[in-house]
Formats: sequence, C-alpha cells, structure tokens
Amino acid sequence: MTGIQLTIDYLPVTTTWSKENISILQNTDIACFSSTSVVKRYLKNLDLHLEVDPNISSEDRRALPNKPDLVADIIGGIGSGSSSTASLMAACPNTEAAKECLDSGRWTANHIYYPKDGSQPVELKAEVLEEGGDSDLGDDDKEEEEQGDVDVEVWAATVMQAAGDVMERKFWGGGW
Repeated sequence: MTGIQLTIDYLPVTTTWSKENISILQNTDIACFSSTSVVKRYLKNLDLHLEVDPNISSEDRRALPNKPDLVADIIGGIGSGSSSTASLMAACPNTEAAKECLDSGRWTANHIYYPKDGSQPVELKAEVLEEGGDSDLGDDDKEEEEQGDVDVEVWAATVMQAAGDVMERKFWGGGW
C-alpha cells in the first residue's frame, strides 16, 4: 500500500459552513460540483469564510485560493501556519460548470475535470441525488438548472479520472 487515502464526503453549499465542514474541506482534494450554480454558491461561501471584501476587484478575486488554507486543525485549535499550496481539483458534470470554475480564476485548466463531447460512460450504477436545502438561485441560475440533465455515468467517469490524477500526484510527491 502507498498510504494514500481517498475519501468521499458531502459538504452543503446551501448553508453556511461549520467548523467541521471547513476541516473536511481543508483536507479535500476534489470538489464534485453538480451544476454551475453550485460552483457559484461554493465560491460565495468560500469568500464568506475567507472574509473577502465584497468590493474586491475581479482581478484580485481571481488570485484567491479555491479552498481554505490548511491553517490548523480548527476543531482542535492546533496549527502550524497556512499552506499557500492548498488547491482543490474540480470535477464538473458539463462544460458550463467547468467554464464557471475556469472563469472564476481560482482553478487552472488542468485542475478542472469535465466530460468532453462524445465521452463514453464507464460501467457504473449510480443514483441521481437532488440538491436539497434552501436555494438562493436567481432567475438566471434557475434557467441554467433547467438546461439539461446530468449524465451521471459520464460525470462519474470524470470524477474517477480526477481521483486517479490526485492519487498519482500524491504518490509522486506533489506536482500541483
């Protein structure tokens, strides 16, 4: 065994994050976004956590991290300073969500995974999970949500590709 661990957890984007949510997020390698609006809400929650000035310029916002710095075990209160290399890969169900990640400036193109046109699904059985909780979607976001269904099998293949790349990078010692 390599000692490399891959875990799956759920982080709500419709509510404010708890200390436990942040702790989970700090140790996460891949965010699996289900739509463009979820990407937007994730970034909104992240900005709230990072206490980003709402009047920050677009250029400065693009330079912000895509996940909280691994500052400390905030639950235990023990820390050793921030890690400026904190980076999260994005696994998106379609090109629209991937474009939202790229346009945010918080991900580089090689850290965004999404099904390319004509991708063949892997042989998986999956159940579509619906977004829960209160939604603060505007009219534009509601239209986007109705544009089409997500091909869960192709999205699962995308997530697996991202997971494989994360495992390989961890095995070889980084390369983010």
